[in-house]
Amino acid sequence: MVKAAAPSCNCSLRAVLQLEGRGMRGMQVPGRSFDAKPSTTSVMRDRLGHLQAVSSSEGAEAEHETTQVLSSTEDLHVEDFPQDSSSTNPDMETVFDESQEARRQIQYIQLEVKRLRERNLQMITGTLWTSSPNTSDSNAIAADIKIRGQDMLAHLRKMESHRKELEEMHGTNSTVARISRTQYASVSNSFRDVMLEYNEAEMSHKESCKAYIQRQMEIVGQEVTVDQIEEMLQNGQWNVFSENMVSEGKTVHSALTQIESRHTEMLQLERRIQSLHEVFLDVAMLVEEQSSMTDYIQTHVQSTEAEVKEVMVKLERAKRHDRNNPFKKLLFWKR
Repeated sequence: MVKAAAPSCNCSLRAVLQLEGRGMRGMQVPGRSFDAKPSTTSVMRDRLGHLQAVSSSEGAEAEHETTQVLSSTEDLHVEDFPQDSSSTNPDMETVFDESQEARRQIQYIQLEVKRLRERNLQMITGTLWTSSPNTSDSNAIAADIKIRGQDMLAHLRKMESHRKELEEMHGTNSTVARISRTQYASVSNSFRDVMLEYNEAEMSHKESCKAYIQRQMEIVGQEVTVDQIEEMLQNGQWNVFSENMVSEGKTVHSALTQIESRHTEMLQLERRIQSLHEVFLDVAMLVEEQSSMTDYIQTHVQSTEAEVKEVMVKLERAKRHDRNNPFKKLLFWKR
């Protein structure tokens, strides 16, 4: 009998302990704490607020990442990509050496054009007009530009012949042939730009001399237009300046001296331009030959840049959507 009653006692004792545990849950006892398990409603409410905060920040994050991608594509360098084995090709090295030498010569011409502009400006302002060596300096600068321009034309013809040889040896679509065409077109355009800059500097100085002569003619009492001055320059009829003078004195004498000096400078300027006439014609022919090639290269470069930017934006957008995947976030939150 005693053995049969033991299980019932154990069951009643277990039930009492369970009731006591339910009553003590959530009660505060010194030295012990009974925390209640969080309810499902509070968990759902906390998760909803987190998702709302994430969705509200998606717009600003997308705009920031798009701007960051566009700016990062502009900072790409050649070193970021694996280099082709053709970069160690002797033919490739020859192409780069030729283009580097051509660009060095173009930089020298740019420096000479800058010096010529400074000389012309000083002569127009009158700071160097009384010094005769400065006119010869301008002539020396122009002569040096002519020599360097002729050397550049010979160098460009050499690059062109080398380009044709590479196309025959490796094919028109080979890497070295395409790079050779690109370098040749780039150097030709740079040379054209610097020669046009020289021509613009001389023409600007010529117009400044005409305006100065016109002002000096007003001082001596004669009003002439720029077209009349151009006609006098072409015909050489500058003796009209000493005829029909309204006033006499030091002012008139000084004005006539300045007019004669400007006339001499304009004649020298015309001779400088005529001496470079053949160089300008050769440059124009080179640019005409390379116009179609330059347009083709520029079009493909622009389209490639646009496609790269578009791909980078789409890639970052895909990464952002992958990070904002709700299933991945839910699994990460449960962990």
